[in-house]
Amino acid sequence: MRDGEWWQGLNRADSAVGPAEAWLRPRAALRWEPVDKPIVEPVTKLGGQPVWLDEPFWPVSSTGGGPMVFIAQFRLPGPELRMAYLFIADDPDGTGLTFEPEGGDNALLVQPDGRIPEFVRGVAQPTGPSLWRRGEQWTERVPVEVRVSATDFGPDDEYHYSWIGGRPHFWQPDVLGIGKGWLFFFQLDGAEGIDEDAYALNFGGGTGFAFLSRDEREGRFFWDCV
Repeated sequence: MRDGEWWQGLNRADSAVGPAEAWLRPRAALRWEPVDKPIVEPVTKLGGQPVWLDEPFWPVSSTGGGPMVFIAQFRLPGPELRMAYLFIADDPDGTGLTFEPEGGDNALLVQPDGRIPEFVRGVAQPTGPSLWRRGEQWTERVPVEVRVSATDFGPDDEYHYSWIGGRPHFWQPDVLGIGKGWLFFFQLDGAEGIDEDAYALNFGGGTGFAFLSRDEREGRFFWDCV
């Protein structure tokens, strides 16, 4: 199902309490659809450049100081057009704080009517580094852009860890400081960016998790692994 279809099928559960609960239902498995030209519409996608709905704001890494990498934009559920933009610091040496939700090396920004977290710093530029996969050489970075679709979660998705809605699949019991005021939005599986991988995201062999505040104006992101 494409953007306009599966977003309409997501329902909020007002009874959800905390980040481990199913706030959006039903759970849907995320799929990647290759494109032959840049996506310039405000739809859910991985890679490319963000399609801003408000003034551009490109986050910078708190540890490295450089611009973060644009990973994805996800449409928020509901009839109003709103987007969440995910950025992660470029951390090839693994010395950053990308695994911490408020370490300043991740940013999940909401537009319009969003609230930039106090720990996020950035610049007013519309474009920057974006998601990639590996080329013929291990160190070669090939830009990636794919449209995101969704399907019903079935038995064949038992080991598929990229989804929206439902409950998150935490690898560790400690959710790293995500409090009860945060609601689970989506998760992305890590990948090496080789063979059949659509992208490269170093989550230590684990998964990245996105959350929204209860007023849906602010986001958090961190990754977790075994």
